[in-house]
Amino acid sequence: MAEKMELLKVLAFVTKMQNDAQPDELKWVGAARAKHWARIAEAHERGEPINWNSFCGSPEIFHAMGIPSIMQETIGVMSAMFPGKLNEKYIDIAHENLIADHVCSTQKVMIGAALCGDLPPPTTIVHAGQPCDSTMVTYSAISHRLGVPLFTLDIPGGKNERVVQYVADELERMVAFLEEHTGKKLEDDRLREVMEYSNTAYEYSAKVNDLTKLVPSPLPRMLATPLMDSAGTPEGAEYYKKLDELGRAVVEFGKGHVPNQKYRAGLFSTWVAEDAALFDWLENDFGVMIVNTMLGTDTSRPTVDLSSRRKMMEGLARKQINAPMSRECWGSLDDWFDYALPTCRDWKLDVVIMTLHIGCKNIWASQKLFKDRLADELGIPTLLVEVDFCDGRVFSSESIRARISDFFNTMMA
Repeated sequence: MAEKMELLKVLAFVTKMQNDAQPDELKWVGAARAKHWARIAEAHERGEPINWNSFCGSPEIFHAMGIPSIMQETIGVMSAMFPGKLNEKYIDIAHENLIADHVCSTQKVMIGAALCGDLPPPTTIVHAGQPCDSTMVTYSAISHRLGVPLFTLDIPGGKNERVVQYVADELERMVAFLEEHTGKKLEDDRLREVMEYSNTAYEYSAKVNDLTKLVPSPLPRMLATPLMDSAGTPEGAEYYKKLDELGRAVVEFGKGHVPNQKYRAGLFSTWVAEDAALFDWLENDFGVMIVNTMLGTDTSRPTVDLSSRRKMMEGLARKQINAPMSRECWGSLDDWFDYALPTCRDWKLDVVIMTLHIGCKNIWASQKLFKDRLADELGIPTLLVEVDFCDGRVFSSESIRARISDFFNTMMA
């Protein structure tokens, strides 16, 4: 039997080493991630409660309650990006335990790591019933297998005020669940303090979005937003403040982040975690700059009214239903078009790249309608390319790059 790996320590060590390797003026880039995993590893060492949550969540509540929470999808992505192919090890273990091939690979990593003992069971599991079938299935399955209490946030489709109030009620129920099973309490003053940090991050996030709308874009691509983990922390607020400062400095210098930007692209799905150099290749070989991404462009706004717990819960509910991927894939297809069409105009996109991740059935179901709508209304071509987010064995990097090359050498030539 293979020796058990202490995965939490590994993630804390690697993220710290990556951040330490940065020059002092750039340590803010990885500070939020390094501190996040350090808190989790330290809490595990002390035997304190730890939660698992899905990525369409409100980390502010966990921060306010002092409960370190692991967004499980990040383990899938990080294990695919790091050397050692831990992702493949855990995905194979999940398959050996009858997890279907078509389940999202980010969550198969979580299941495999937990089943082999590398990832210790949490105290609680909280997941949102959004944005996909895999999320609904995998969290309930691993909760049952590990014998861990589970809370599912019921998130209806739609984004009107009735939905906001319903989701705010669900968040109140989530707090009661966490208080019962962890012994931690949510104090309104502490939640307000966390929300103030969160508001600062979202204020600067909106400014960063505006900068990426400029031609040429002064900022690097953002594939995933740190707000998924760090909203409500000082380092999360500092990240977006520094990113805004960087973008403004580049604008004043009169340059774009990528020299000779030829095409402005939107990435309206996931990417390929194992191929870390894919987007550098796109920039260098084709002049393609990714300026808007499904998981990296957060369009939520600060919560203006922090006067009461209820008002703060309503603000968090609005973020919950507008979370990256949820705003696109949860609800009707019209909701996605209502977001995507103005996004293409505002970011002045020349092309949309839609990766067909094998676990994203929502994307597979809507791809043709989406492609035709962008072409008919905006004249924007869409590249459809099959991928597996966290398992490079399903679709090789070579085949993905060949598909992209064919597109830009023919359709965009």
